[in-house]
Amino acid sequence: MVISMIGAIDIGGTKTITGLADQNGQILEQIKFESCTENWETHFERCAESLSELCRRHQTEASSLKGIGISLPAMTDSEKGILVYAPFSGWRDIPAAQWFARRLNQPAVYVENDVNACALGELKFGHGRTYKDFLWITVSTGIGGAVVADARLITGWHHLAGEFGHLKVERVHPRRCPCGQEGCLEAHASGTAIGKAFQEYLLSNPEAERILKAHQYPADAYGCRMLAAKGDEGAMEIYRQAGRYLGIAIAQAVNLLNPQAVIFGGGVSASLDLLEPEMRRVLEKEVVHQAGKAVFLYTALGYEAALAGAAALVP
Repeated sequence: MVISMIGAIDIGGTKTITGLADQNGQILEQIKFESCTENWETHFERCAESLSELCRRHQTEASSLKGIGISLPAMTDSEKGILVYAPFSGWRDIPAAQWFARRLNQPAVYVENDVNACALGELKFGHGRTYKDFLWITVSTGIGGAVVADARLITGWHHLAGEFGHLKVERVHPRRCPCGQEGCLEAHASGTAIGKAFQEYLLSNPEAERILKAHQYPADAYGCRMLAAKGDEGAMEIYRQAGRYLGIAIAQAVNLLNPQAVIFGGGVSASLDLLEPEMRRVLEKEVVHQAGKAVFLYTALGYEAALAGAAALVP
């Protein structure tokens, strides 16, 4: 029996991965390279060449694939196949699906915002096979989210449903968010926010900085996690505070949407063990009891969640 292969492209702000997947979302082979944010057409061309190279290795052509799914780090109109706006690069109004369809002679090209793609991948290939109502939250450099209800992705009027990163969680001492507002979850609990809080902590704690340098850990969210794992109280408190902020935002979403599960992806979500106790404490206090206890889960798709999500776009 011949298994139809799917082309998958995960374009990120710093890295891009192209891959071939089977119909079960298993990545057969992949190529990773840095994203070129200066010129979208130059980067798209490299993506197309990379996918074509994978097809040659598997003795096929892009035109013979079942379809191609593309995960974009941008506001996306998936129905029209348009990249609407990518804040990290300034890309605007790019007919992404049409460009790849012409370049690769493959009419079945589908595009979606990266976080929505992750949620669709989880629905099709991961925990969504058990939970049909869930929130997906990416905790990484920034914070993004998606809503799945009754096994359907909820996109909203302007394809912006699920923007958990911009729920307000701090009113007294709000930090400015990249979106231009203040007090957003992203400004207080993202990897970037944790890194900033950790750097501030190190300035007044020379012993913690000495340990950090001795182990050659970076002064970012990862370094903070490593010190927290060694029992550094200040590093642990930074993660506890991030967990409180996440709990405040998730409580609002749980009260509104009543999901079965909250599924986490992204690099910082690997620290779920440090974040979950405070998230749970806040939810116990702020979620209406009749809503039940949503299960907290780390994505079943791991590091390749967005690439598997891209594959999931192909019906």
